[in-house]
Amino acid sequence: MKLKHALSFLCALSLWPLLSAAELNIEITKGMAGAVPIAVLSESSNSNVSFEEIASIVRNDLRTSGRFQPLSPNDIPNAFRANPSVSAQWQDLGVENLITGAIQANGGDRYTVSFKLYDVFKTQSAGTQLSNGELVVRAGDSGVLTSKEYQNISAHSFRSLAHHISDVIYERLTGIRGAFSTKIAYIMVTPMGNKKQYRLEVSDMDGYQPRVMLESFEPIMSPSWSPDAKSIAFVSFERKRAEIYLLDVATGRRQLLTKFPGINGAPAWSPDASKLALVLSKDGSPKIYVLDIASKNLQQITTGYSIDTEPTWTPDGRSLYFTSNRGGKPQIYKAEVASKQVSRVTFVGGYNARPKLTADGKYLVMIHRSTPGVFHIASQNLVTGEVKVLTDSRLDESPSLSPNGAMVLYGTKEGDRRVLGLVTIDGRGHLRLPAREGSVQEPAWSPFLS
Repeated sequence: MKLKHALSFLCALSLWPLLSAAELNIEITKGMAGAVPIAVLSESSNSNVSFEEIASIVRNDLRTSGRFQPLSPNDIPNAFRANPSVSAQWQDLGVENLITGAIQANGGDRYTVSFKLYDVFKTQSAGTQLSNGELVVRAGDSGVLTSKEYQNISAHSFRSLAHHISDVIYERLTGIRGAFSTKIAYIMVTPMGNKKQYRLEVSDMDGYQPRVMLESFEPIMSPSWSPDAKSIAFVSFERKRAEIYLLDVATGRRQLLTKFPGINGAPAWSPDASKLALVLSKDGSPKIYVLDIASKNLQQITTGYSIDTEPTWTPDGRSLYFTSNRGGKPQIYKAEVASKQVSRVTFVGGYNARPKLTADGKYLVMIHRSTPGVFHIASQNLVTGEVKVLTDSRLDESPSLSPNGAMVLYGTKEGDRRVLGLVTIDGRGHLRLPAREGSVQEPAWSPFLS
């Protein structure tokens, strides 16, 4: 297998031309049927900083999850905003849950931030007294599901706190840990005359507060977060050949990890962070290897003449899923690390690649092609084998799962540019995260940060 053919297989859906980089902008493309109506309001406070600054972020977070449909403040009657207590009238708006919040100034750049989460229907069914037709609930009454207060908060931390509040609300209402306080990494490329400038960036999961970690006039590929979210492994062509580096997210320091002849690609961290699965072609065709990071000991997992690439670990660290053309067309296989025994996993569709596993190990998320030239994000139930197509765009790539397994972040095409997409794991909620001034690709969703 010639090196250029192997690189083509590894990179065909990755090295798309891009434009300039900027913050990402959430756009809902298809709302989730059955999303729960919810309201987020600001209480009056003694601060010149309104809780609305936090409320708007919480609304966007809950909307992004696909499970909730926050009311626009413009759709809430003035009387409700002036007195944001839980009212029987909320049911007329279809609201099931209400969040109220307040910010109190403590002096200097320090504030106390509080919020309450109410269940409107639970409150009424509990028989709380009505006063002049209004159902009034205070903290401690049965309708209050969650009430929290955060002290000594600086205004600079409001966005981070808002994501934390969203996590608390999401988990309280769904039983699933929220992932709004996580980060995403991705690749941006800016045309610079007859060159392109590649950037590895990290931002909040909603695309805000982007941080450029690395710039290069040579391609940067395949960012992969360590389990503790402190490091990112990635592929760089800065020295005119593929090499794998480790990047310290806090300091920006880099460490060269591999520079074998040929392909060095597709790094994937083991669950215990002690090893990286990667793709090397130093001895011929691209194969899956496991590198012990501390000792630099290298173990070859797959053999033969096929192209094996895109490894991902099972949650227990005992096996690797990967893409291979050993059956003639790209399909997903599973290799036991200890025995190196390989078995085929996907059989539906003529092309399946880029495997990712949910944290519980029950579902495989992948690029799936059932129609020539059309690539979707799909999931496969690893118990039943059922395959479900999650997206309806035509050129989807690079799926990455949220750490709670509820959302899939992926790259796709929108007009003449590349954007990031978000889809719920059941395929019912869809969003786009295009860069406001360009395009973006190869997303990687971080683990939980704490």
